[in-house]
Amino acid sequence: MNGKSIDILGVLKSCSVFATLTEAQRRELVGKARIEHYSERTLLTLRGELPDHIRYIASGSIDIVLSTAEGGFSSLPMLEGRWATWLGCFGSEPLVHDLWSSNNATYVAIPCRDVNKAVANNPEALLEVIEHVGEWTRFLTGWMLSFAAYGPEKRLVYLLLLASSDACAITQEGQETAVTQTHISQFGFGSRQKVSRLLRGLADKGLIEMRYGAVIIPSRARLHAYIADDNVPASAPRKPARRLG
Repeated sequence: MNGKSIDILGVLKSCSVFATLTEAQRRELVGKARIEHYSERTLLTLRGELPDHIRYIASGSIDIVLSTAEGGFSSLPMLEGRWATWLGCFGSEPLVHDLWSSNNATYVAIPCRDVNKAVANNPEALLEVIEHVGEWTRFLTGWMLSFAAYGPEKRLVYLLLLASSDACAITQEGQETAVTQTHISQFGFGSRQKVSRLLRGLADKGLIEMRYGAVIIPSRARLHAYIADDNVPASAPRKPARRLG
């Protein structure tokens, strides 16, 4: 993807926050926007700083990274079609993590100050911002709680349910997801080899289908049934499970 192929005005219109603005306001933001290309992983915002730009991920990902002096490392990818990050744009406190570009990434970057100015006196736009922050908070809360509630296989099923929920919408039932084995490993599942074994186990149970570089969720109902009861056959859930979205 190159800069000329990105319809920045269309990107803004497709976002519920910017859709509430006037056409003149959106065009003004288009004038402030820039297209960024990164062929290699690049540090975008350092921990302890506030982001200068909010970025729409046209391709690749933006990784939320926490590392320690002792060599500890944790990463959470934000994938194509998302904005990174609403909290970083509207929050007043510095980030507690780094923001890194992925390899071969393309973004639409808009200065946070201009976005804040555009929506400051628009209650409808601010409500949409709150909704976006709430979606990400629900995802992170559910993911954090899953570490104590489930073992690795069920935790992966729970991640796929979160990723395909209405709130997160990283993927959809029956469609190939952009979440790769590398992405999944960054969610705390260990090496790609361990992720591959977990995915093959879920595929053997009929819970997912594996494609080259992608995963397909044939039925969210089967994932819900597996979370609810290990003994329920994946193809014929016996009792309803509480929906995630």
